[in-house]
Amino acid sequence: MIPTNVRPLRGPANEADARFAAFYRAERPAAVRLAALLTQRVAAEDVVQDAFVGLYPRFDRLDNPAAYLRVAILNGCRQMHRRRAVELDRMPRLVAPGFDHPELPALADAVALLPYRQRAVLVLRYWLDLSEDDIAEALGCRPGTVKSLSSRALERLGKEVER
Repeated sequence: MIPTNVRPLRGPANEADARFAAFYRAERPAAVRLAALLTQRVAAEDVVQDAFVGLYPRFDRLDNPAAYLRVAILNGCRQMHRRRAVELDRMPRLVAPGFDHPELPALADAVALLPYRQRAVLVLRYWLDLSEDDIAEALGCRPGTVKSLSSRALERLGKEVER
């Protein structure tokens, strides 16, 4: 028996919904890749979905919804990392911190060891090819901070990969 309070799924209700649906289809794959690079976890799908849910009510008022989406993903990943850090502090260690997973490439492992902001700068710079100014705006910091985070991240990556 079909419940009477459930309506079948239909297309977009209006033109604004249609524009958002097109934006969603176009941006979602890259958004999931961005979140996966920042989180290195299955949670990327959840972070992206939450970002789109937050974007939807503001979509028609935004000048640059892609930039808003990118910042929402960065913030979602940052919150997830904070929660994960608290979980790890409260959880007993089962594996030594230097444990290498055989299925992950060495560079991905090294990037995963970076602090969140350093990882975010590298992903935004080398994967999305954003300028220092755009990265600074997305992270809410100054361009000089982006330069120093990038420099520290690259130095640390060099040391990790040499090992």
